[in-house]
Amino acid sequence: MSFVNYRKATVLLFIVLLTTFIIPVSAVSNVEKTYSIKPPSTISHQYSIINVQPRLLTNEHNEKLYVSTPLSLVNYYGNLSHTINDNGDYAQLVTPQAVAPIAASLLKITDGLSNRDEQFADVVLGFVHQLSYNVTNPQYPVETLASNKGDCVGLSLLTASIMEAGGLDVVLILYTGINPQHMNVGVYLPYTPIYHTPLLAPTSFTYDNKTYWTAETTPEGNWKVGDQSQALSGAKANIIPLNQTSQSLSPSQVSASLKTALVPSAITVDTSQQATTPDVNGKRSISISGQITPAIAGQTVNVYVSSTNYEGEVLNFFTTVTDNYGNYKLTWNFTNSGTYYITANWNGVSNNAAADSQTIPVFVGPQSYMQFSSPDYNYIYGQPGLAAFATYPMQGENNFLTVPLGAQASLSYNFIVLQAGQTISNVPTTNLTVPATMEKVLTSQGKAETIEIPAHNETVPLEVPNGLEPLMLPDDFNQTLDNQFSLVLQNNAGNYSLNFKALSQDDIANMQATATVTNATETIRENIWYQVTTKLNGNSATTTLSDENGTVIQSTTNQTSDNPAVLLITNNEDTAIAIKNLTIQTPNANPVQPQTTQKPTGILSYTNLALYAIIAILAAATVVAVLYIKRAKKTAPITH
Repeated sequence: MSFVNYRKATVLLFIVLLTTFIIPVSAVSNVEKTYSIKPPSTISHQYSIINVQPRLLTNEHNEKLYVSTPLSLVNYYGNLSHTINDNGDYAQLVTPQAVAPIAASLLKITDGLSNRDEQFADVVLGFVHQLSYNVTNPQYPVETLASNKGDCVGLSLLTASIMEAGGLDVVLILYTGINPQHMNVGVYLPYTPIYHTPLLAPTSFTYDNKTYWTAETTPEGNWKVGDQSQALSGAKANIIPLNQTSQSLSPSQVSASLKTALVPSAITVDTSQQATTPDVNGKRSISISGQITPAIAGQTVNVYVSSTNYEGEVLNFFTTVTDNYGNYKLTWNFTNSGTYYITANWNGVSNNAAADSQTIPVFVGPQSYMQFSSPDYNYIYGQPGLAAFATYPMQGENNFLTVPLGAQASLSYNFIVLQAGQTISNVPTTNLTVPATMEKVLTSQGKAETIEIPAHNETVPLEVPNGLEPLMLPDDFNQTLDNQFSLVLQNNAGNYSLNFKALSQDDIANMQATATVTNATETIRENIWYQVTTKLNGNSATTTLSDENGTVIQSTTNQTSDNPAVLLITNNEDTAIAIKNLTIQTPNANPVQPQTTQKPTGILSYTNLALYAIIAILAAATVVAVLYIKRAKKTAPITH
């Protein structure tokens, strides 16, 4: 078990690998602000659960448990801190709320039993033992479920989360003094376990005047509550209470269903502009809406908004409720420019699986300046200090997103221009006469002299907002702003890429001689979806712009080998651009929809069918069986 402090990557790449009993999933990190193929909205696995109450007519002992983990929830936990500074920090990774549907499903198997707590704990262990062992850094239970594997820490955190969600009093047990260290779970029972491995004494530890019985979570043995390998007999047991679990952290949950497969559900996401103006703090907003299927009223919808700034990845979520037709809507307020990724999630209901929408990238331009002019200077309002420093955040982002395309492909996508603020202009000004003053200065020889500054006129605003002051800028300042939103198709030695960029007027002027520049700014209207289709063939690229009715507005062909094709859309000041349905089709291949997130991922996963036969260890009446079981317990491997 490794105790490495780290910041987990936002997202994982899961590749399905079928084996005989379990289906492990591998993971890799991804490059920021690029795309890869759209994953399914959930990652699904199937497990076999021992029914401690077999049906009398069929003598059926096995039940099927279907578990589905929404990718948005994996991304959410991936953005939380995974840092372990001391042993108590492990409790922060226990999340009962996120896995409560699994606990609810497993509780049905033990409903009405006299020793329900112990039998429920054993059923949970039988479920967790079906996940394959793999050494990882500390991770949240939904991450372990999604990858279908974990080490002793990950499996113990998952086990403790399910058991606590099912109402058990549990602790984590960290074994030190051995190399490597080991972890399992302690389960409080007011009596000695009844169903532990026969003829072996169960193991317990006392904490806070309670007796907690060991529960081994690694999959090498058919461990029951009270069982513990003799390999841990010399280790020091450190009890980690779970009074600081992350109960309130989970915006959503996994889906689980016993006996019956989960029914797919769906959720859509869309954006539109708000008919509002910025408030005094400069906040701007757009509307996020969509619908769930099946259409059910009163369902909670989670909307994730992620971005990347100088502090790293930022992931926020907001909640809203569906109306009688399954529709939802909320207003998203923001202040900063940049690239954001919006995903909606519905947790499902009954046997409906949780669902994620497609992810919509939203490119937010800078807020316009409060600007005024004088006969000699160009002014803006800004924070006191150097003009360049104060105006830097207002420059806007140059490159919002890059989509690699390859040599031959066709692609299509929809975009919408949204008003995200209000241009402030015509600032009332007045002319003031500054009287002559006497000022002390240092000459080139270092001598102090008093000089007279003659009286002069200044153009100033009538009212300066609190905390701001006029900043003097060069006359050509506006030309250097990255304020023209553009779609740039670039051919890099036969490999095309699509770039969503903001260009300055100087950039556009310099490109005129070499690039194919199509100006559609006079055609594009706000709050209307448009479609762009591009067909690549060697050094030729044909791009067509159509309106929402499919009517072609413009079509251009770029025949050059190295020079870009640029489609100008709109001024991005006080503007946001949303992209959806980005689809790429290569020759002789079916179209795929790229999916972008705060660190876009490529997750290819299908419904995994995994049957893991759990064979109960039967007690033997003979001395030979007793000796065999004792020897087996002493040598049973414990994976750390």
